[in-house]
Amino acid sequence: MTLCWILIFLTFRFLKAEEANVEIYAQAGGKVILQRDTHGGTLKNSPNVYVNWFRGSEKTPIISKNPQGGIQGKEPRVSFLEDFSLQISPVEESDFGDFRCEQHLFTNTFNNNYKLRRVTVSKVQAVIVGETLILKSDLETSSLRYSFTVTWVQPKNPDCELDTRSTNGDISVSNVPMCASGVWTCKVQYNGREATAQTTVYVIDLAPSPSKPIYTAVKNKVNIPCSLSSEIPWTLLNESGLQGGSWTFTPQGNENQQPLLSLIVGSQAKWNVTKDAQIAVRERTLTDKNLSILQLPVSEKIRGEYTCTLVFKKKTFSRKVRVEVLQVSSSANSSLKEGQMVNLSCSLGPHTISPEVNWMCRSCSTHPFLRSTPQPANLFFPVRMEDNGEWRCELWNKKEKLTFVKFSLKVEKVPVDIWVCVAISSGVVVFILLLVVIIICIRRHKQMVMYRRRKTKFCCCKSPQPKGFYKT
Repeated sequence: MTLCWILIFLTFRFLKAEEANVEIYAQAGGKVILQRDTHGGTLKNSPNVYVNWFRGSEKTPIISKNPQGGIQGKEPRVSFLEDFSLQISPVEESDFGDFRCEQHLFTNTFNNNYKLRRVTVSKVQAVIVGETLILKSDLETSSLRYSFTVTWVQPKNPDCELDTRSTNGDISVSNVPMCASGVWTCKVQYNGREATAQTTVYVIDLAPSPSKPIYTAVKNKVNIPCSLSSEIPWTLLNESGLQGGSWTFTPQGNENQQPLLSLIVGSQAKWNVTKDAQIAVRERTLTDKNLSILQLPVSEKIRGEYTCTLVFKKKTFSRKVRVEVLQVSSSANSSLKEGQMVNLSCSLGPHTISPEVNWMCRSCSTHPFLRSTPQPANLFFPVRMEDNGEWRCELWNKKEKLTFVKFSLKVEKVPVDIWVCVAISSGVVVFILLLVVIIICIRRHKQMVMYRRRKTKFCCCKSPQPKGFYKT
């Protein structure tokens, strides 16, 4: 009799599995997988198994697999994996609670119960570089009294060394550097399972200034860079105590700063042109991390140093950018006549020593003063017809071309009639000069002859005579 009851019990266990409770931790907004139980492999590869997933006590499945009707689901966030485990992405607050997996194989029914519990991490507002970052985790209390291990994984930024301390699942980073920006992952290990929760950390700082000056040329447009070091929403910047900002300009050879732009903060950040700005900057609305001055027309007046500043309650950030402008000056205002002397100068201004200059033109190879390197920044030569056309002055630093400026020389051939007039005029001038010389010579000769004829002779006799001279 006892043996019969044991066989009946084992048969019942085979026909209908005992309900099991499984607790799964997930983060709102993340992804979670509820692993289907194959009951020792009995349901693993069977094509005839029915799989239904229910939320709580609902009678209608949120997704089901029917060997004849295929897969049916009513929520786009809910899907099957290859083994018909349940995947929810993204997890919403309404998902935390009970789930049930009901499986049918022929006349056998298998049920498994799941409880989706919440793991949360502190939402950190933007932190200013150099301050202390604190991240906290919180786990919903488990009825099964699991033992939890919490570890934090920092963003995958290369060569980033952080001064971290962990206490009871929390982590603090002292003197937080820029490389701490990014996604931090909290890993929770319990009962042989692992859950993850993530939070994005924004570190407020300005990106480094360019290590070299910006080289540009007249008649171009240039962007003067300044940006936040990461894509921080402006709402977080405002919540972090942003008070304002500015762009200022210090001209080359002058120490007086000139205000250019001022930052208007609030629901919409905007660069406003300051009163009496002496450079043609434009106001614009800021929607991302880019704080640059955009499309600034280039002229010799924009040479100098630009300063970008952001002011917070606790700290002020500033970055400096130097702009050098390449300019060509010519002694010819318009067209040149063949043979006329021209003076060309290519430089960064009177207060700057220019790097290597390279002249480019059709006839440059035939100019003896352009065959050697480095080439002179100043040229003085008589123009030829071959020099007519486009010229280019390039600025080089070793093997790096910094910028260039284009210009044109208009050389005109001297007309033939002009040469004839020049020749005739030259002949007349020479004839007149010769005539004047001949006349002068004749007059001088006549004067000499007349002088000799009019000269009076005197003598002194040896015989005794009265003292003195007498006329002969």
